[in-house]
Amino acid sequence: MLNWRRYVTLGVLYLLAFLLQYGVLNNLGWGVFCPQLLIFFPIFGGLLRGSICGVKHGLLCGLLMDLVIGRFVGLNALVWGATGYLLGRLTRNLFKENYLIAIVSVLVAYPVSCLLYALFIGVISGDFFSMTLISRIILGGTLVNCFLAPIIYLPTYKSLSYGWLKALPKQV
Repeated sequence: MLNWRRYVTLGVLYLLAFLLQYGVLNNLGWGVFCPQLLIFFPIFGGLLRGSICGVKHGLLCGLLMDLVIGRFVGLNALVWGATGYLLGRLTRNLFKENYLIAIVSVLVAYPVSCLLYALFIGVISGDFFSMTLISRIILGGTLVNCFLAPIIYLPTYKSLSYGWLKALPKQV
């Protein structure tokens, strides 16, 4: 049996994050200090639900990012899917109720995904970015996203554990 309330809520959250990020926040002129709201789906999905959920959210968020800013469709999906999978595998046995886990997860996942994206862009197109530009993007994005991580993590954790995003128990 499908949990329609869960899927509708996730759809609304995806739409809200997408519109807020690409309709409002990117147009404010903050540059590298603009938060990436869509990255919290694969990071928290992998952290709280496991690697398969992280891959699913990573692929969907990556495709949404590719529709707006991607030169190569599917590259963000590949990078964020791999990030969600690796984060789900690495955080399998951690205590999930701690805010520090959310901050450390974003602190690790965001720079790794940015470096993977820059590497793949360089391999595919032959245009390698300078390390100065990559480090500015990574440092600015990591600071902003690590600041937002505990703010977004608490309602996400509560909703996945007790609220509308809680998975239905499997019926035999």
